[in-house]
Amino acid sequence: MNPALTTAYERLQANDLGAAAKSYEQVLHADPKNTDALLGMAAIAQRTGQPGQAETWYIRALEADPKDVNAQAGLINLRGQSDPAEAESRLKSLLAMQPESASLNFALGNLYAGQKRWPDAQLAYFNAHTVEPANPDYLFNLASSLDHMHMPKLALEYYQAALAASANRKPGFDTAQVQARVIELQR
Repeated sequence: MNPALTTAYERLQANDLGAAAKSYEQVLHADPKNTDALLGMAAIAQRTGQPGQAETWYIRALEADPKDVNAQAGLINLRGQSDPAEAESRLKSLLAMQPESASLNFALGNLYAGQKRWPDAQLAYFNAHTVEPANPDYLFNLASSLDHMHMPKLALEYYQAALAASANRKPGFDTAQVQARVIELQR
């Protein structure tokens, strides 16, 4: 494993985006087609609110490895709301080939959530969580879908699990808001 890549990933998980970007750039300087570094740069672009830049990084990752499901899922997630039917079809086709892909299931869940199709979103998020049970974002989105389906006891369990998982991995959600929701659900 490339030490610069490991450092970049650790910095990304710690939400030190500037340092992560420098480390990923170092990897890309030596290996311009390193899909892990390209995906890392896409993640940084998304976290900093630059969807166009994220799309560019995902496309570069797909040029390096056209079968990379994480790059495909990321790109579909970015473009999915403009043509939801096409995005759903594409995600389902990819999932038929790789049903154990957490990122594809998560992308499908996000697509359904954007359409307020909560039972479908819940199932997709559950599938993503089954593959990566310690991912705080998968746990949070599963909890949120259950919350929207008026299943507060189950939602509470998953919100609490998401908060616990966020201690080990930087989440994409606001932990203070989730803690407030947990308190509301405990009443």
